Amino acid sequence: MSEALFKSFAIIVDAGPHIGIPIVKAFLAIGVPILVIARPTSTNTSALPSDDPNLKVVRADYTTAPEISAILRENKIEVFISTVTPLFGGLTVQNVLADAAKEAGVKLFVPSEFSTAPPAIGLGHEKHDFAIYAKSIGLPTLRVYNGILDEFVPWLTALTETGKFHIVNKGDMSGSFTAIPDVAGYVAHILTTQPPSRLLDVEIRIEGQRATLSEISALYKGSVPVVHCDELPTEGVVAAEVRTLFQRRFEVGGASCGWDHETGIDDAGLAKKDNSLWEGHQWLTIGEVLGL
Repeated sequence: MSEALFKSFAIIVDAGPHIGIPIVKAFLAIGVPILVIARPTSTNTSALPSDDPNLKVVRADYTTAPEISAILRENKIEVFISTVTPLFGGLTVQNVLADAAKEAGVKLFVPSEFSTAPPAIGLGHEKHDFAIYAKSIGLPTLRVYNGILDEFVPWLTALTETGKFHIVNKGDMSGSFTAIPDVAGYVAHILTTQPPSRLLDVEIRIEGQRATLSEISALYKGSVPVVHCDELPTEGVVAAEVRTLFQRRFEVGGASCGWDHETGIDDAGLAKKDNSLWEGHQWLTIGEVLGL
């Protein structure tokens, strides 16, 4: 295996401003060219600079493998990043993207993980299923686990919709949290500085901060009501059941990047084992991200 660093990158930005666009900006910030593939009707690319010579944007229907494969082959792409949304069936298209990547000779596929390690069954199992599929077709993957995105805390607790910080049950078990700029910057950094042997078929675990939901609620210093509940309210709260299920992971340690689904054990050291690949980086705190 050649240890030459990867030089050509492409990304699907279906998740828009949440993680896809920040990853693109992270590549541009370090002067690395990147190809952005967006849907014909997508407006997400409006957040990108229009005059950066390292940015190329193409429009395509990425539900059909031949069209995507042709784009990847034409641009000699080595690393293909997916940021398709995990909600509302968005992950089902990843099999198509994997087929396209394999046919085009892509050397590394970065699937849409950017959360905690997914279980074989239950919430997020589609990510686990995809990893099995990618392996079955011989497509190397790099799976990035960063825990909960700091910016999503108000969404996770229904604070955005209700003005109240909802905690399912006690909220006294720790989880992993990482800021979007840190995740995006980290992805761009390791893909451009680490040799293939460190990236192919690897699970990366990073953690910006370890905290409980109760600890995070205390950062608000009484400015918002804190409500302990069995489940999140459903009125006016989209995907309330998904948020409730995710919060319940905290109860057993499953919201940590160090959680092992097979052993049922959370390893705090494992949760941030790959932070060191970004040597000298100062990780943002939850308080800094939320302005608290």
